[in-house]
Amino acid sequence: MAPRKAGDVTPLTPTRSTRYIALSNNKGGVGKTTTAMNLAGALVLKERKVLVIDMDPQCNASIAFNITIPKNEPGVRHLLRETPLPVSQCIYECGPYCDLIPADVGLADLQSELLQGPKGRTRLRERLKVCEGKYDFVLIDCPPDLGALTQSALVAATEVIVPIDIGFFSVAGLARMMEIIQELKETYNPELRMTGVLLTKYDNRTTLSSNTLDSIEEQRLPVFRTKIRICVDIIRAQIARLPVSLYAPESHAAEDYAALAEELLPAKVIPLRQVRRKVAQN
Repeated sequence: MAPRKAGDVTPLTPTRSTRYIALSNNKGGVGKTTTAMNLAGALVLKERKVLVIDMDPQCNASIAFNITIPKNEPGVRHLLRETPLPVSQCIYECGPYCDLIPADVGLADLQSELLQGPKGRTRLRERLKVCEGKYDFVLIDCPPDLGALTQSALVAATEVIVPIDIGFFSVAGLARMMEIIQELKETYNPELRMTGVLLTKYDNRTTLSSNTLDSIEEQRLPVFRTKIRICVDIIRAQIARLPVSLYAPESHAAEDYAALAEELLPAKVIPLRQVRRKVAQN
């Protein structure tokens, strides 16, 4: 098991503007955890500092990063309790640019406590304030439901990515997902915005993939240009407990997650003098 961070969150210079992104969908098996791990890997290769938070009692993200803990060990549970541990004690190192706050299998026990009052849903947001400027991205992997744990993640986040696999039932559940996002935006988190729907298990050779894309666009939702194509290397990388960008860097999947990371990064601004120089040369 990876060691916990010995001190406070690793300081970086210059100070960075942290983006808090929840990966959420009330349907299971659509690629939330797969995206959390592989997007983190793609961002790390671009030398961005990433913190992944596992909010799912199934602990899939924790398992993917090869960090499993019992409920008495520091993890996300200890940030959600009324009397928390410091965030620094709940962080485990996964490499020079990546950290993880793991879940435990008993995490669902906290759901009723989090729903007892408005402060329960805002605990995670309050505790993550110490991460501001220390990470480029905080990726929060949500469980496949819209319960208290998912709501806590959406209150803590400023952005939502909704992974959708190809199929009718995934698209059918989007309406309820959008309702919850809007409700939480109105009641707890006015900064929350939908960054985009991410199509996974995509195959552009099939009419099902194109029909699914058309159905999402009909709902006037933002859709990432990047589509995560079907690729067996994703499964092989999961077994190896590695991001696909490290396990199979030449694969379609590594290419797709690199493209997704590039979409999320700020646009590169070309200085006006360079633009003028190019115009003059032409």
